Amino acid sequence: MTPDTIEKSLKFLMQSSDFVELKEGPDFSLDLRYASENNFVGINMYGGFKRAFLHKISAEKLEMALSNLRTARPGCKFLIFDALRPRSIQRVLWKFVVGTPSEKYIANPDLGSLHNFGFAVDLTVLSPDGGALDMGAGYDDFRDVAQPQLESQFLASGDLSREHLENRHLLRDSMENAGFKQLAHEWWHFDALPKAEVRSRFQIVE
Repeated sequence: MTPDTIEKSLKFLMQSSDFVELKEGPDFSLDLRYASENNFVGINMYGGFKRAFLHKISAEKLEMALSNLRTARPGCKFLIFDALRPRSIQRVLWKFVVGTPSEKYIANPDLGSLHNFGFAVDLTVLSPDGGALDMGAGYDDFRDVAQPQLESQFLASGDLSREHLENRHLLRDSMENAGFKQLAHEWWHFDALPKAEVRSRFQIVE
């Protein structure tokens, strides 16, 4: 992603009334992993794109999810790992995974990830003391233990504890009761609308 592309993406997002920026503060903390080397490919893929945006429909649902979270666990807030991801960055990410076992976790940029439209968010929960709740697997952990659909299996084997599941349910319930849908294989990823609807109705961010 070149500096010119970054500038164009940011300019578009800031000028459009359809997108909302999530800022570090009392409601959200930011740890944008792809804007650092702390990610599964070990490089900063975002360059100067170090800001978190969502489509306004997603942002409204996220505010509702935050209210749900604080009702269930006062003093907690969300830690955002990734939000809107321009398709130019998706193409960079795709090059690292295509033809590898990790390919199934990354959307082909020709179709577009919901991240590319601002309708997906990756996040976790911070406790009142600022520590991230233990989910039993880290962000972008591609082991089976990270998959929500396999939680009962790993609880039975002892690889996940009751505390891990309680923490995951806190995040999941807060988000899904606000209208998000969690991916079956990633505890951290939530979509604000179905893929088909987003791809047919909304503009992708290049």
